[in-house]
Amino acid sequence: MRASPLLLAAVLLAGYGLPALATPCAQHVGALQRRLDSVGAVHVAGLEPGHTLTTGSVKALPRALADQPGDPQLRPTRENIAAARLLIHEASAEEAEGNQRACENILSDAKRLIGALP
Repeated sequence: MRASPLLLAAVLLAGYGLPALATPCAQHVGALQRRLDSVGAVHVAGLEPGHTLTTGSVKALPRALADQPGDPQLRPTRENIAAARLLIHEASAEEAEGNQRACENILSDAKRLIGALP
């Protein structure tokens, strides 16, 4: 009988650190993936094979904006969105290896490529 309370305590202590596995970089990867699955990204890049469309975000605009951003670097293109998808996969791999700084740097590049989605 003594082994069961000790076993329970060991399991609880082992599971205590599990929520810490969601790193800030992993959260940013998820946010960018949702952003690339939005209506605005599909409007720019089209619906790709295996693509799932995310709807119902509380931060989403009710409709796409008619005006384009004034800065040409902020205008998303199909090529930039495809390149950003590749960068997000690369950032996920870096995050899985524990390279948080590399993950953050890659995500910064992906954000620049995505620009301002409609």
